[in-house]
Amino acid sequence: MEKMEHAMEGFYLEVKPIAHAYVFELKQQWKKFVGFSAFSVLIVFLMSYVMYAVVPSSLLPDTQTEYLNNGLTFLSMFIIVFAACFFFSGIICSEYDKKTGYIIFPKINKFKLILGKYLGNLTLIIGVVSVYYIALGLFCWYYYGVSVNLLFLASFAIAIVYILAVSSFVTLFSSFMKTVNMTIISTILILFIGFQTADQLVTVFLPDFEPVYSMQFASNLISSILEQPFPNPRYNDMEIMDFTFRMWITPTIETGITVLLIYMASSLLIASFIFKRRQL
Repeated sequence: MEKMEHAMEGFYLEVKPIAHAYVFELKQQWKKFVGFSAFSVLIVFLMSYVMYAVVPSSLLPDTQTEYLNNGLTFLSMFIIVFAACFFFSGIICSEYDKKTGYIIFPKINKFKLILGKYLGNLTLIIGVVSVYYIALGLFCWYYYGVSVNLLFLASFAIAIVYILAVSSFVTLFSSFMKTVNMTIISTILILFIGFQTADQLVTVFLPDFEPVYSMQFASNLISSILEQPFPNPRYNDMEIMDFTFRMWITPTIETGITVLLIYMASSLLIASFIFKRRQL
């Protein structure tokens, strides 16, 4: 019994600084959470009410799945990426730039400090995405009068995996960039321009090659998982003159999740390696 008490006390002492950093990060970033949550609700309102109820030329999609696909595509392409960049860009580099963590937590292990900050920001961005899903689900129920497809929950689960991948990717850049602004600009350029440029080159020169390397391509699962049956084939071929362009729609569920988890694990591993060798 005494050994168990000592073990519990040791566990508490190990977790306590992480919890303090976690709570502090929630308090520090709550304005970003409110701002992104409000923006998410506004986007859903514009796409779901203004577009279909106010603009006469816009017709409501015939099916619930098509309606949800439209909303979730915007989520995966823009909101998650921008939210991850703004929440996680300063997670490490800001500590070197301003040394705020050691001022507030002078005796905390730097890895526990960053872990607490990472979990805090992860909680907030999952909260933002949850707000988006709830708003989209409510409008879906309003228009179609039936409960939302259960695959909507599967889409939410994949969105969380995508958040883990993107947030870890941004954390990697934060581990060696000097400022928050440099981290934001670099990650946005790579996630929006870098991956899309590579995907387009593959489409032109290697039409048979599936772009499984692309985090953006893997994110298509967030919307495509709603399709019943799942897309098969998972691409569309277009012939222009003597060229065949293959537009890949989505990876398989297993491949997409595996790719995102690899991005998460490798990014965090490399970030830890770099962070270990930097001095606050």
